[in-house]
Amino acid sequence: KLRGYTGLTLDMASQPDKVLAACEALMPHLAQVALSTADPNHQVPIGFWMHRGCVPFVTPGQFESHYWTTLKPIIEELWRNGHQTLFYAEGNWDAHLDRFAELPERSIVYHVDRGDILKAHQNLGRKFCLSGGIANFLLSFGTPGQVRDRCRTVIDEVAQDGGYIMDASAIMQNDTSVENLQAMTDFARDYGVYDSGAVRVEEDDALQVVPSSAADFGPGYGMGRQAKTRVKPGACVPWEEKAAELPEIDGDAELVRRVWEEIDGMGNMFIWQCLLSF
Repeated sequence: KLRGYTGLTLDMASQPDKVLAACEALMPHLAQVALSTADPNHQVPIGFWMHRGCVPFVTPGQFESHYWTTLKPIIEELWRNGHQTLFYAEGNWDAHLDRFAELPERSIVYHVDRGDILKAHQNLGRKFCLSGGIANFLLSFGTPGQVRDRCRTVIDEVAQDGGYIMDASAIMQNDTSVENLQAMTDFARDYGVYDSGAVRVEEDDALQVVPSSAADFGPGYGMGRQAKTRVKPGACVPWEEKAAELPEIDGDAELVRRVWEEIDGMGNMFIWQCLLSF
């Protein structure tokens, strides 16, 4: 966001150590943004839009040295806190499926765009829920019959044992055919059925996907080894610094601290979204 893609590409060749240091410095802040905006009921995964971090935008070596080493601990940390992550794999990430398979079981939902959903199922289906795999060009320019044939293949090959969400490969645009979208929807409803019984969930907790009570978060897991940041993640001016500037508080100091941190946190989120989000 700050250097542009061309600038980053040059930096990766000329000063990769500085790029890695920047990635490492951002890790606690990225994790804090994800956790502070996550579903408190632990039902909706944290969205992770995967942009230009795969081959051929980076080399296999750069993926290993920069991308994966600073992403994996964040995903583990989110899972330690009871949150799944939705890997929205725009483009083709097939070259990295073996790395994604290292993540804890059920910790991600993997959405397939231009990758091979059958290959993703082979590599990840035993551990994670998959979604997507119905190509946008097919929904836009194919026929309803071709759409139904593709849906049949995906359901037969990927969804037999569950853990699949029927979806287009990427966000559908205005050129999507209404008839083809209807064909995908109707076919999934008619053909994608496991039994005739209705599933009813009585408790909200049954919808949560969280680590089991026996989950082992041993040494080296998540972000436990991360160095402390100069500024606390989620803060512009930490309360400790602000309090040192204020005269002695006669009233409820804890109330003042809480109000300051809530307002300061919203300012931090505003800056973050303007600078580093979409």
